[in-house]
Amino acid sequence: MSTKDYAKKIALGTCVYYTAATFLILFLYFVINVDLSAGVNPVALITILPFAFMFSVANVVYLHTELKFVARMLLHYALTVGGAFTCLYLPNKSPEQKTAGAILLFLIFTILYFAIMSIIWITNARIKRVKRDEAKYHSVYKK
Repeated sequence: MSTKDYAKKIALGTCVYYTAATFLILFLYFVINVDLSAGVNPVALITILPFAFMFSVANVVYLHTELKFVARMLLHYALTVGGAFTCLYLPNKSPEQKTAGAILLFLIFTILYFAIMSIIWITNARIKRVKRDEAKYHSVYKK
């Protein structure tokens, strides 16, 4: 793929992830909050955009590069969890919050990441195995 194709995939992914995350936050805000007079913090909505960009880059690296599996996984992990921590948590945290809470949140992000990715890896392995088993057998000895 060319650089232009990668840029298109990243831009489209960023827009989709930003829109989905914004609607999710607004939906949760209106469902959870009783007092709707305060509104959603604009900084919280703005910081979703760099996270959406990092997540889109992570997915393009994971799905469309020729790196080894471990390198792709580590890059995807670093961009996803690191992006969530630096773009979503740090700008929105209050000054009174303790460091232990940040470490706990980082561990929760990591556990959640590996739980979701293990489900995806197992599903993909199962799909590949079923496709391989259902493929027509072509004898290499038959002429």
